[in-house]
Amino acid sequence: MHSAVYQYGGSANKNIGDAFLLVWKIPKDKYKIESNNSVVWDEKSRYVNILCDFALLSFVKIIVKINKEPKILKYRHDHKLVARLGPGYQVKMGFGLHLGWAIEGAIGSEYKIDASYLSPNVNMASRLEAATKQYGVPILISSSVYSMRTPEVKPFVRNIDRVTVKGSVQPIGLYTVDLD
Repeated sequence: MHSAVYQYGGSANKNIGDAFLLVWKIPKDKYKIESNNSVVWDEKSRYVNILCDFALLSFVKIIVKINKEPKILKYRHDHKLVARLGPGYQVKMGFGLHLGWAIEGAIGSEYKIDASYLSPNVNMASRLEAATKQYGVPILISSSVYSMRTPEVKPFVRNIDRVTVKGSVQPIGLYTVDLD
């Protein structure tokens, strides 16, 4: 996973249990943050569009690798796992992809410090990842990311819902990519 993310311009920040925080940082000259904390992207530059495509492409490559890697495929036939989890068990990952600002900094105490990112946008990405299980899809993409896709990638992304998440009044569109 780390190599696929890195190959497409991102970096793995940390994992929290079974979740990973993956980040694609956008240079400061490609956006500005307005007084209401909304982000205005530089529409003249394809940089952000391509970075959004790269994030999605890295997730697709990870899912393909999980479903083709012989070492991982062996788990489907491991008798202990099949006995515990039932026939048809397979390794799966869910991905939530959202676009927005975050505060980057050190979190911790004098005993342990981790670099991390904090913002409502990071929380939204986490919520999207959790919702992949509810929607039965491996990838959920927010409308903020969808709107920044390149025209070449948009045809592969499908709208599946429009929701208002707890703590927000602004509805967001949810999109996925059909990998079958």
